[in-house]
Amino acid sequence: MAGHDEIVVDPADIVHEARANMWHFSPSDEESNQITVAGVEQFIGEIIKNRKANLNGREMLFYCWHDAQARQLRFSLISKSHNRLPFGCTVKQTFELSSVIEHIVHNDWLNDQYFQESCGHAECEGHVECQVPFVLLVFVANLAG
Repeated sequence: MAGHDEIVVDPADIVHEARANMWHFSPSDEESNQITVAGVEQFIGEIIKNRKANLNGREMLFYCWHDAQARQLRFSLISKSHNRLPFGCTVKQTFELSSVIEHIVHNDWLNDQYFQESCGHAECEGHVECQVPFVLLVFVANLAG
């Protein structure tokens, strides 16, 4: 379904465009045991191929990230002309899809003890100086139709 929705293009409003083109998924507990990095990569690869085929000459960015709070893999499209991603946090862009997929599969979906990164010192919980700065890893692909 995600690959067949109409692509919303709104070069004047990055937030509208990003939200209108966003999809997400997360396996159920029963499905988690059967999830593989290769399977998820293949799925995202098919989405990218379909989205690219439906761009009608437009240049857009496909991007994919792990929403840790929701335990979801999320992906969306925005116009390349925005020259930025629509996040309010520090972002580390990668062109290696496997890095995002491996992180969510092994550190979240297949890990019953998943927690956000911390400094590791039990006595530091809640202290601002001990908190690890949050950096969102985002896979980005340039698409042109």
